[in-house]
Amino acid sequence: MVRRSVLTVFAVIATAFAILSVMTLPGPASAITPSQTAVTSITVDTGPSSVAVSPDGSSVWVTNFNSGTVSRINTATNVVTSITVGDQPSSVAVSPDGSSVWVTNFNIDTVSRIDPITNAVTSITVGANPSSVAVSPDGSSVWVTNQTSGTVSRIDPITNAVTSITIGFYPSSVVVSPDGSSVWATNLINFSRIDPTNNAITSITVGTYPFIVAVSPDGSSVWVTNYQSGTVSRIDPTNNGVTSITVGSGPFGVVVSPDGSSVWVTNQNSNTVSRIDTATNAVTSITVGSGPYSLAVSPDGSSVWVTNQVSDSISRIDTATNAVTSITVGANPSSVAVSPDGSSVWVANSASGTVSRITFPPQPPANVTATPGNAQATISWTAPTNTGGSPITGYTATASPGGQSCTTTTATSCTISGLTNGTTYDISVTATNAVGTSDPSVVSVTPTSDFVAPAFTG
Repeated sequence: MVRRSVLTVFAVIATAFAILSVMTLPGPASAITPSQTAVTSITVDTGPSSVAVSPDGSSVWVTNFNSGTVSRINTATNVVTSITVGDQPSSVAVSPDGSSVWVTNFNIDTVSRIDPITNAVTSITVGANPSSVAVSPDGSSVWVTNQTSGTVSRIDPITNAVTSITIGFYPSSVVVSPDGSSVWATNLINFSRIDPTNNAITSITVGTYPFIVAVSPDGSSVWVTNYQSGTVSRIDPTNNGVTSITVGSGPFGVVVSPDGSSVWVTNQNSNTVSRIDTATNAVTSITVGSGPYSLAVSPDGSSVWVTNQVSDSISRIDTATNAVTSITVGANPSSVAVSPDGSSVWVANSASGTVSRITFPPQPPANVTATPGNAQATISWTAPTNTGGSPITGYTATASPGGQSCTTTTATSCTISGLTNGTTYDISVTATNAVGTSDPSVVSVTPTSDFVAPAFTG
């Protein structure tokens, strides 16, 4: 099976060090119901590897490692636009304001900067074999790991000027702290902290063969997977102190939940995900599919999504219960991303040239009100912000007791008749799309007679 993008990058490391021979490598919707999902297959170019969603959710960007292109997917229509970039595009990141898309071209030592308004591409020369890319939270700098040259390139988005910073052998992953005060990058020897005010480097010893790094949302902890050690290193940014936490075999991907309470790690050789409680560092092992690789957390923290490369599936972990639901996607899924509103999950399937879009039932209707009438009630609501990634096809308001109801297609009000005056009813309002029906929003109402007897005048 041919591996793609970042996967190929790690294959290069494997050739040099023979550490990846056992790896299977080629990278808020509170109304989500695990049993109700729909998967749409979207054809892109060959070798899709990395996927990112624009901050406003309007576009999805996919690197196609074997095609030298990026596919831009319109999330409203699933229409795909192909954009030519450099040879072997691997990773993609979108600036926080959505004004630029950044793509590393592994084989020609460049980064492509895409203007989302025009899709125009600017080529920027960086170090040798650029792999991962990250944009600072304020958009003032872009950071790229260059594996063969052992450097990180810092790009100024205003001028596209590049500064080269040497950090160590085969850097692979880079992130920026939420406040922009530190840049964290892994290499095969150690872990580097870069001060962006002066580009000074602090080297931190972690486990053997550190690969992927993640930072907690409040910046209070940094997490590094150590593939050879079977550990995760937790770094305290206040003093660079390191705590080693044993997880499964071959830890690779790592993400932190939005509230910072849990850290999630894929263990490639044990087909598990380790959930780390950040308050205690206690580890819970969760069995997923075969060859778990990358993972993403929904914006509301209710779900963790894990790509299983060998079993061609994605596992959804319910964070409230740790229950796992398996969903079949394309061949060799590598990267996964969740829309900013949680309405869709996007999976790049590197061996099938497709992206799988997973959608859900909508959220409940909002702002529900009920106006009583004579043996009836008029119910009004507003459409849910999150439609589950599929258009709303109808609404239903149902009275309890009795079961009287009214329905609409697009209108956001209707009247329920046949009610009994003086009886209090709970009115449940649901929204439906092609995937399923939302949880209900409930309001109470008591119908009353509007008949007023005329005054007797004699």
